[in-house]
Amino acid sequence: MTEQKAEDYPEELSFEEELEKAKLAAVDYEPFVSGTFREMISDSCLEAYEGLRSIGGFVKFATALVKDEDGYFAKYNISAQILFINSLKSQDIDLEILREENSTDPEDKELFKKQSDNLNAMISELVKSGALSSGDCKMHFSSQLLKDANIIPNKILFDRRLVRLNTAMLYKQHKFNLTRENSEGYAGLIDNLTYTSIDNEKDSQGKLKPIPLERVPDLLKTISSHIGAFHLDPNRVLDIILDFFIKQLTINYQFWIELLKQSGWIQKFANNDQSTEHVNSSPIMAQLIGFRFYNYHYEKVVAAPKALYLATAILLKNGLILLGDVLPHMAPFESDMTKEREKYMSNMNKEITSNTGGMLAMFGALGEEGATQKVKRTPTSSQESEATPEKKYGANDVVELTKALLSVGDLYHVQTVLAKYDKLCDLYPQLANDIYRICRVILQPAYELFVPEKTKKLFKHFAQCAERSEFKVALSTIDNPNPDIPEQIKLKRVLVTDALLNGTRDLVKQERYVFFYKEWADNLDLCEAPEHLTTRFMPLMRLAGYRTYLATDLTQKLLHITVGLLDRATEFPNSRIHCINMLREFLIPAVSFSKGNPGTMADVWDVVSRLSFQERYCLYGEWSTDFYKKNIETKLLKARLERAVKFVMRRVSKNDVRQCGRDLGKLAHSNPTIVFNIILDQVQSFDNMAPLMADACRYLGDFSYDVLGFMMTEKWTGSLGPGKGKRIKEKEDGIPATWLRALSVFSGMLFKKQDIDPLPLLRYMVYRLRKKDAVQDLVLLNEFITKMGGIEIIAGAHTEDQITAAGCAEALRGEAFLPISVDNRRASRRVLSRLKDALRKNNTAFEILALLYVLGESVLVEPNVYADVRCSRLDRVHQTQLQYFELLTSLFEGEEYDALVPNADVLVNDYNLPLDTAMNFVRPKTQYAIKAKIDTPIVEGECWAPVQPLAEVIPTLMPDPTIDSVFSAEFYTYFWQLSLYDIYCPVAHYENAIKRHTDMIRQCQDTRSSFYQSNRPSVVNKAERQAQASLEIIKEELPKHKAHVEKILSVLKESQQRWFPSTVKRVALISHVMQYCLLPRSDQSEVDAAFCYEFVMLMHRLGVKNFSSLTLFDKVLSENLPAVFSSFTEYETTIHARFIFKTLSKMSSWHADERLYLKEAHGEGLIGFQKNWSAQPNQAGGQEIAKEDLLSYSEFKRVLHKWHFKACGAIEQALNSGEAHLITNAFLVLRQFIPCFPMVSQHGDSIIKIVDKLGKLDNRGNIKVLARSYLGLIEKNKSKWVSRNVFLGTEKESESSTSRTSSSSQPTTVSLEKKSSSTSNSNNNEENKESSTSNSSGNHHSSSTTSSSRHASSSSKTTSPTRRSESKSVSTAESTADRKRPRDTEPLSREKSQRLDETGSSSRYKSSSSSTTAAAATSSSSNNNTSSSNGNNTTSAAGSSLTANNTSSSSSSRHSPRESSSRTGTPHRDPTRVRDPAREAIREAARENARETSTRSSKESSSTRTTAPASTSSRSATTRDTTTTRDERSTRTSTTTRTSSSAASSPSESRKDDDRRAASSSATARSSSASRATKRTLDIDRDRERERPEKRRDHREERGSRGEERTREDRPKEATRTEDRTREERPRDDRAREDRVREERAREDRARDDRLREDRMREERARDDRLRDDRRDDRMRDRRVDDRRARERDDHRRRRR
Repeated sequence: MTEQKAEDYPEELSFEEELEKAKLAAVDYEPFVSGTFREMISDSCLEAYEGLRSIGGFVKFATALVKDEDGYFAKYNISAQILFINSLKSQDIDLEILREENSTDPEDKELFKKQSDNLNAMISELVKSGALSSGDCKMHFSSQLLKDANIIPNKILFDRRLVRLNTAMLYKQHKFNLTRENSEGYAGLIDNLTYTSIDNEKDSQGKLKPIPLERVPDLLKTISSHIGAFHLDPNRVLDIILDFFIKQLTINYQFWIELLKQSGWIQKFANNDQSTEHVNSSPIMAQLIGFRFYNYHYEKVVAAPKALYLATAILLKNGLILLGDVLPHMAPFESDMTKEREKYMSNMNKEITSNTGGMLAMFGALGEEGATQKVKRTPTSSQESEATPEKKYGANDVVELTKALLSVGDLYHVQTVLAKYDKLCDLYPQLANDIYRICRVILQPAYELFVPEKTKKLFKHFAQCAERSEFKVALSTIDNPNPDIPEQIKLKRVLVTDALLNGTRDLVKQERYVFFYKEWADNLDLCEAPEHLTTRFMPLMRLAGYRTYLATDLTQKLLHITVGLLDRATEFPNSRIHCINMLREFLIPAVSFSKGNPGTMADVWDVVSRLSFQERYCLYGEWSTDFYKKNIETKLLKARLERAVKFVMRRVSKNDVRQCGRDLGKLAHSNPTIVFNIILDQVQSFDNMAPLMADACRYLGDFSYDVLGFMMTEKWTGSLGPGKGKRIKEKEDGIPATWLRALSVFSGMLFKKQDIDPLPLLRYMVYRLRKKDAVQDLVLLNEFITKMGGIEIIAGAHTEDQITAAGCAEALRGEAFLPISVDNRRASRRVLSRLKDALRKNNTAFEILALLYVLGESVLVEPNVYADVRCSRLDRVHQTQLQYFELLTSLFEGEEYDALVPNADVLVNDYNLPLDTAMNFVRPKTQYAIKAKIDTPIVEGECWAPVQPLAEVIPTLMPDPTIDSVFSAEFYTYFWQLSLYDIYCPVAHYENAIKRHTDMIRQCQDTRSSFYQSNRPSVVNKAERQAQASLEIIKEELPKHKAHVEKILSVLKESQQRWFPSTVKRVALISHVMQYCLLPRSDQSEVDAAFCYEFVMLMHRLGVKNFSSLTLFDKVLSENLPAVFSSFTEYETTIHARFIFKTLSKMSSWHADERLYLKEAHGEGLIGFQKNWSAQPNQAGGQEIAKEDLLSYSEFKRVLHKWHFKACGAIEQALNSGEAHLITNAFLVLRQFIPCFPMVSQHGDSIIKIVDKLGKLDNRGNIKVLARSYLGLIEKNKSKWVSRNVFLGTEKESESSTSRTSSSSQPTTVSLEKKSSSTSNSNNNEENKESSTSNSSGNHHSSSTTSSSRHASSSSKTTSPTRRSESKSVSTAESTADRKRPRDTEPLSREKSQRLDETGSSSRYKSSSSSTTAAAATSSSSNNNTSSSNGNNTTSAAGSSLTANNTSSSSSSRHSPRESSSRTGTPHRDPTRVRDPAREAIREAARENARETSTRSSKESSSTRTTAPASTSSRSATTRDTTTTRDERSTRTSTTTRTSSSAASSPSESRKDDDRRAASSSATARSSSASRATKRTLDIDRDRERERPEKRRDHREERGSRGEERTREDRPKEATRTEDRTREERPRDDRAREDRVREERAREDRARDDRLREDRMREERARDDRLRDDRRDDRMRDRRVDDRRARERDDHRRRRR
């Protein structure tokens, strides 16, 4: 070896440093684990091998570690020599690989030479230093390395000797004297073993004691002497010792184990090889154990005894044998175990993926007699061939060995076996019981430490009670069923091999069982700290899988420990995470596999309820998503449960919902997440299941309800599951999706019916309202409030009665707003109490209230949103705000609400809410203060005490500091804090309610009343009690309300002097009042709008100083109206329009009555309508204002006309804008204004023109519906319109009507159709004139006119036999309409005669056919117009138009002449002379055409009598002329009929009903189509009647021509012979020509007849088809109109309710 210097290796550590580092690393050394010490040895060998360090330094370092002269490394059980040998052996192997490669690369050769030299030097130096001996080198290194390192002189000789030595050791057979073994050696050995093992002493109880361990050395010497003396086989001796060990296992296992440990079989291997993992194991002993299993497998073919498994387990635990040496001898073998596992997995997967057929699959198809036979399995060929099957080994040695290992507490080998054989615990669940036996012991210290003493004493008492009961059952007999139980019973101790029997007893046999192996729990790691639950207890529990439900006592113990740790969280700060791990890993799975055990679920809920909802929901989320995917068992559990739930859900109905609820409750006890997931999916898919499933959830526990809250929260988000996206919550039109609405209904009904905590929904709403897209989820809150509080969103459908009732006492308010649906009624007190508690938690109630208003602001400024979408969202937010605020005010009253909502200054300053919003919030607080201090006296010059604190704060909260100079804070406070109840007492409403309840009481007491007779006595008694209670409450509330209003009015009267300073300008004052008071509050709700109107009128009546009512009305009715269309949403427009409508209605009432105007507008001391306002008004109270300074009545009319004109202009501008938002708001205002606007005909005509254009030409469907609806609603008010001059009072109404009538009655043309329409228009104008006159005087004449027109319609029905069947549907509709008319609309005879004189004068003296036709059309049109003006039944109008074409025929057949004339509006004439003009004209034209045709045909026939072709052509021409004439007549008739029908069914006369919306156009179409059907029927009859004479005439001509031939044939024979002779005398050519002519004529006659017959049949079929199609279309149209009317009628009734 070349000399190496330290300078050549600068990075090499010094020997002292390296040795010190090795000593430090030796402290952390662990066998069989890679560590720093092992890495230092490996690195030093590798560096010296590669030349990175000096050989001398390496040898010095290795020698110091191997020799360990100070014994430092020995105390850590470190064998440095073995570590160095292993590292050098690795280098030797690497060098052998390089040598075998034999690379020719010079670099590789140089590297190989360098590394070879280094390794040789390292080995030789280590031998020289004494670190390694030559024997160690020969044992571990290759012969080539030994030769290169000069350890051996000759490699060939060494290899030869090595082969011989291995052969002698491994393959040479030992020779024993078998004779001596059998006779003496084994006999002596067995005798010594038996004598040693049975010479036992007995204890005090007479039990044998184990053999003393002191005998082990002597027995080993005896065994060794026997082996040496008799040359016994050591393996057979060991086999005999194992037999003794197995037989004496329960008593002497300790002795035999110690003997084996000290024997030579173990020591031998311990001295030879210390590098293996188990240094004391014996492969020979493992083989001997395996031979025993082989004997049971193939020789005896019976299950191995349990003692064999236990002996094997004890040997494994003591390290005497290796598990890998024993398992190959166990049955079934590894391949068989794999097949068994795969079969198990395939069966599980098959059941998961496919529905099993059940018992039905075991039966065949139906037989001939309808019976079934069970399917018999056909035997296979192998089964037939094997008559006597081979006996197989049925036991599972692996499972039994695992149980034995668990019994002796060998967890290391148990984990190894379970890791090798996957699914072993699932294939054999009984192993879990042995695992849980160990877990009980591990968990016992934690139970003693963490469980409170009170709990331990309680359950100890329970155990004692159970023990006494057990003793009583065991000791009782028939003679003595109640024996005396002794304090202590002596039980016989019995050692058993079944570990599960340890600690049990048999009281009948009086035995106590003890497991023989006492040391099984000695080496277990016990739980003594909270973290040990996760580090020690959890790994062992995981071995058994999810089968904690099998060990209920262990589950209960774990629950007590978890509860104790959670309750003592301060003592164990980090224990919460370990408790959650126990819940996640064991307790919740125990619930899932418990098969509906309610006790387990209740105990687990006791633990879970102590967690926060975030922690609970995390557990539920993992339970619902991850748990059922962990293994095949959980997947199968989910599949089975889903099938069971779906089976129950398929039979849910209203009748059996409770039984289905019980079934679902049982399933939800164990797996609530799966059950609720399916239920909620079904509810989302089928919205009609929401009420049923809410009722079915009554059989759940608290744990299930909490899980249901989590599942609903997940569904509210729209989640479809992990990785599946979310549902869309809104449709394209902004309406909530169907699934979300159904889920909302279910949620509301669930929280209401089942009385569960609504915190999940409230928490979700608090979270969602912080988001900008929270409008989508408002439907959840709406339905929740509707179901819980009985508060429905009525939107703009409030009636006047409801608004009036809102300002009354609580009793009337509850009656007015009683929900229509039973499901929407207010919840019980208990449910509302729970809701109040939930709203109080964390101030949730006020948080939601504030967030709702913040949401409205965010929607208002949301970018990139269309105006209609923004308005729709704002309306939804607005309605939700009102609904939720009403819920809070109804739940929290008085001090509760005062504590819930902060004061106004806090709301404005801290929460940044607008002042008007803050005033809305604090109004209930002020109302409570007013009611509590209503008796507080009024101090002149000071603010009233109940509102004084708020009035003092208001100036600091105003958005504009200059507002104080315009109006006082006192006025602002009164306006915002008072309610409609404070300033208005509707006495009439109270009196109506009193009368209503009094009538109900009278009906309940009257035994003859229909209510009493149609209901049960209990219902009647209940109704009477309720009515009596309500009556008493209302009678008490009315005087209280009156006194309250009087008090408030006195307060306002005293305070009004300080409201408005005298220095402020009038216009500025009104503008500020509108901006800060009226406009913000009048669009809040309908009740607030009514309050604004009442407050304004109250200010007018009080004569508030410096307040101009006229200026305010001018602002409201003219200037601010355009802003309503542009700045308000639809809902706000509807609300604010009510305020304007009330104001405009009051102005209209003043306009109609001058006395009322002077009384209310001028009054005594009222200054509101003052025209001239001086700069410094007179301060003296009660001073009368000069009459000329007030607005006179005529001036008021002009002012009101100006307001109407400006309102009309604003509305027209909005309608013509083309923007959907403006047009919609304009229609909403118009609908509100219908009773009082428009009043001027010019204004109305201009609006109607624009609306009609929108209804016809606009492409937007909603605009069309609004336009047509308005046209139908405004129709009945047209009669009230007057001209501008009449409205202003400059012209009387009668003069204006006369001028309009004269101007409109002039004819425009002389044609028949236009004459009839002109006559109709003139009559209509006269009737309109008369109706307008009668309307102003009480509308009496209008009703009589309507009644007479109805009788005219009904009298004009067709009654001829040929027409009854065809007009059956029309007659039925008319009769139905007549039956639906009220009886009070029937006309009197006096009114009939009056109507005759008024309407019959225009057509009385017309006698010509055209005049008669026009008169008939006029009569029909006037009848239609009169009947449609009533507006109650559109069917009657259609019926009159249908029957207007045949008035005279039907009237003459069913009524007297005078009645007919009175019904039709025509003068009385003789029945023979009164005919249908149109029919007479048609018949006269038909007769003239017939005469012309007959004359022409006769001429043509006479001219062509000699030639047949000419006659034929004349007949054809006659037929064509007849057909043409008939077509012309039909055309003229249809034209006349269409003209009269269109005149009778004009759009302005068919739209009458204010609640039929868009049905007016459909009714018009129905009327015209019915008229056309009647016309076609009449045409068919007329054509058939006209065709009959023509047919008869044609037939006569044919019979005449053919009769001549028959006459010739009937002549005498003599004449015939003479004619024949004459014919024969003619030339032959003439005869031939005559024959040809005759044949051709006959052929043409036949062809003509065929054509005529076919034409007639074709026309008849076409007519029948057209008539059938028309009838079908009419029926379908009638059905659609009737359905629409029914729906609209229901909607109208619902709105009225």
